[in-house]
Amino acid sequence: MIFRGWQVLGATVFTQALQAGLLIYAFGVIILPFQAEFGASRQSLMFATVLLSLASNLLSPFAGIWVDRSDVRRIMTIGAFLLALGFVALSRVTALWQVLAVFALLLPPANLLLGQLTASALMTRWFRRLRGRALGLSAIGTSIGGFLFPPLLAALIEQLGWRNAYLAVGGAIAVIAIPVIQLFVTDRPDVVGLNPDGDDAAPSDSEKVDLQSRWTTAAILRAPMFWQIGIVIGIVLAVYMAMLSNLVPHATDQGIAPPRAALLVSLLAILAIAGKLGFGFLAERLDLRAGLWSAMGLMAIGFLGLLSARSYPGIALACLPLGLAAGGLLPIWGAMIAQGFGAADYGRALGLINPVMMPFTFAAPPVTGWVFDTMGNYDWAFRGFLVALIIAALLLATLKLPARESVPA
Repeated sequence: MIFRGWQVLGATVFTQALQAGLLIYAFGVIILPFQAEFGASRQSLMFATVLLSLASNLLSPFAGIWVDRSDVRRIMTIGAFLLALGFVALSRVTALWQVLAVFALLLPPANLLLGQLTASALMTRWFRRLRGRALGLSAIGTSIGGFLFPPLLAALIEQLGWRNAYLAVGGAIAVIAIPVIQLFVTDRPDVVGLNPDGDDAAPSDSEKVDLQSRWTTAAILRAPMFWQIGIVIGIVLAVYMAMLSNLVPHATDQGIAPPRAALLVSLLAILAIAGKLGFGFLAERLDLRAGLWSAMGLMAIGFLGLLSARSYPGIALACLPLGLAAGGLLPIWGAMIAQGFGAADYGRALGLINPVMMPFTFAAPPVTGWVFDTMGNYDWAFRGFLVALIIAALLLATLKLPARESVPA
């Protein structure tokens, strides 16, 4: 009989594909029709993603506490309902301010409750020995969503018009996603008389401690490892996001046509799948700091490649280590929080750490654009990324996580 935890994992792949595919990767597809409909500028349209990100980060600490205290299946069902409602609302808007209101009020909680927060919290509860690979496999959903949903949504808009397309998406989410969550998501293994990883033996003393709440919000905020993880991951994630948002413009500056340049983003998404799988397995066996240092090293190789490459094959080759490294961030990051704070307080810790990273991830893309405007190219930005990675690597050396049980090969 298949361990129920794998069914829960499959459901999180699906929910993260919806969340990332529709709200992150397909954002440009969703927002573009409003330019013609309301005569809006690109700058005003991009404000929608700022509102989505800002509201998501502000809600994150409260959502994390809710995940630890309540039934995750109910929470994810509410997220799916809000995502469906958000698309239905977008199909009925008559002014730009209404679009911005939907991105500020309805979609941020859906973004949180169907994304990494709930998915990785479930994985830390259902898996212990196999936690690294479970986090990696679950995170593949974001790459699948990024690969599938933008072209599907674009085709749907072309066939039905944007109002009917968004209404159809909202209806499909309600009809498909909510039943999937209800059927396949179970809050924790003990609810159905199982142990983490499907083990027959009763949980050990250390496993019992892992499943007991030991951290208050104040205690988490006082813990040095909380700030170390938040700052290090914030720097690494900010560097990657800044590169991602400027990769296509950098490629077009080298004389590469925009359609071919856009394929580089798809290449990163595909490579991230391999990175999530590989680093997910490594997270079970390596010191997590070594895993994160490895990801940083791959990113550094990629940036050195971008500094020297001036042709399409060269830039694509530089994307190889960057995509693998980006895929490794989610499982390593999730495993660090689980090892540091335990499964019972995972949601609270992850929810609190998102606002710590927010200043880095918000600042990096526009600063990179400013460097380009000042210098006329991205070379100094890529050099700055390398310096940032060195700083993050040095800070990571001071991180001390609680010991974990050895995992058999």
